[in-house]
Amino acid sequence: MSERCAVIFFAWGGSYVRETEQCILKSKPIQSYDLILLTDRETDVSAIEKWFKSIIRVPFESSGLIRKTELFGYLPDEYDLFLLLDSDTVVLEEISLGFEKASEYGIAAAPAYPYALDSFYNFAEVMKRENVPLRGQLQYNSGVIFFKKTTAVKAVLERWKDLAIKYQKLVYNDQPFFSLSMEILAFNPYTLPVTYNYRGSGEHICGDVKIWHSYHQMPSTINKEPKAWPPRRAYPLTLLKYDFNKFLSWPLRFIKKITIRN
Repeated sequence: MSERCAVIFFAWGGSYVRETEQCILKSKPIQSYDLILLTDRETDVSAIEKWFKSIIRVPFESSGLIRKTELFGYLPDEYDLFLLLDSDTVVLEEISLGFEKASEYGIAAAPAYPYALDSFYNFAEVMKRENVPLRGQLQYNSGVIFFKKTTAVKAVLERWKDLAIKYQKLVYNDQPFFSLSMEILAFNPYTLPVTYNYRGSGEHICGDVKIWHSYHQMPSTINKEPKAWPPRRAYPLTLLKYDFNKFLSWPLRFIKKITIRN
């Protein structure tokens, strides 16, 4: 791609610094990109500074997860495309599709569970206050976000910040506000498959898992099983495969018995 790409991490405090380094060490596909660290003014990041093209000290207005929403004002000018990546991830395969779709659509992200935005804890109350109807709109995960630095994306990310700070006493989590900002602004992102942000929660997998996103240990065979149909399901340390022949034979036998009896 002619556009310049970078991967952004947030880390403050010793535990997040160590976690970020582990993510980078395990995620060889991102080591070919320029890495950028956003941190506070106090955290000692000397142990991991070698990994980063740029370390930006941010005078955060907020605390905790909400800090992620403040990123747009601190993006380096020399890049066109970014991947905002949580430190509890492992990037297993190349992820160029995410950057390509962000270039085309502005934002590329994968769904989150619970999938319905209005079912995320008490987020329905926030939506009501913003006069957004509760219709089961899709929620996106904010731990893996590819995006392009455009005027429309800036509006989404700035609204993300405004909403998160406004309602942080109701919902102290940045994630649902990301989806709500796109809903309010009628911004249509590219929806990546769950394999680009796999949470180890038992969702169906077809093809390679690109990014494992979980504090739980990833199954060692996550991408060693057959990649095509039937799908597989991954949990911490466990990979399950469907036997669709057995699965499909049960209803067929059941229907046959009913037919004979009738």
